[in-house]
Amino acid sequence: MWLFNLLNEITENKLQKILNEAALEGYLTQSAADNGISHSLGFLLFKPETKTFLTSETLAVDLGTGGGLPGIVLSALTECKWFLLDRKKRRSEFLQWAVKELELTRKVTVIEEDAANFAHSNYRHKASFVTARSFAVPGVTAECAAPLLISGGYLVVSEPPHSVDRWPVSGLDKLGLKKDAHWEHNSASFQSLILNDVIKGKFPRKFSSIEKSPLF
Repeated sequence: MWLFNLLNEITENKLQKILNEAALEGYLTQSAADNGISHSLGFLLFKPETKTFLTSETLAVDLGTGGGLPGIVLSALTECKWFLLDRKKRRSEFLQWAVKELELTRKVTVIEEDAANFAHSNYRHKASFVTARSFAVPGVTAECAAPLLISGGYLVVSEPPHSVDRWPVSGLDKLGLKKDAHWEHNSASFQSLILNDVIKGKFPRKFSSIEKSPLF
């Protein structure tokens, strides 16, 4: 599989060092750090022709990157440009260090920003790919992600173990999203959603409002 061809020993060792450091800083559990590379690969299985979809011209956004999962790993494995979002200064500084360690400053930018605010920036509806791991409940994640996506763009979310369907059609319709696929990779579950319609309007609301009253 092409993904594993990109993950050479030097890159893998650097990534694991970064994830271990994130665990020491308290941004990840050690278990998440140990399984982080394998888990992150699962995000890239949303489309059979992923390699041709995530080109150097593609913009991708990781919501709430925190200790580096999955954004740091995926940015090392793909050719596309990445924005890694985190609203906390300390975590953002850690991510900036990680990007430099991996020599990815040419294509990766760390954004210290609230995801809901960022979705109203000049990058609104500019991303082809948005990822989220342990970011928020589905309604919050979807409302922050949908306004970042181009029409036909994908949101991929890692799901809790043994989760039931958490993405109601009635809520997704308000954001122009629809469910695409659900799959498992190394005992982890993933859900992809695709933006069918660009919805003009108030979304996303302020993050505090979204958390207080999610769409679903």
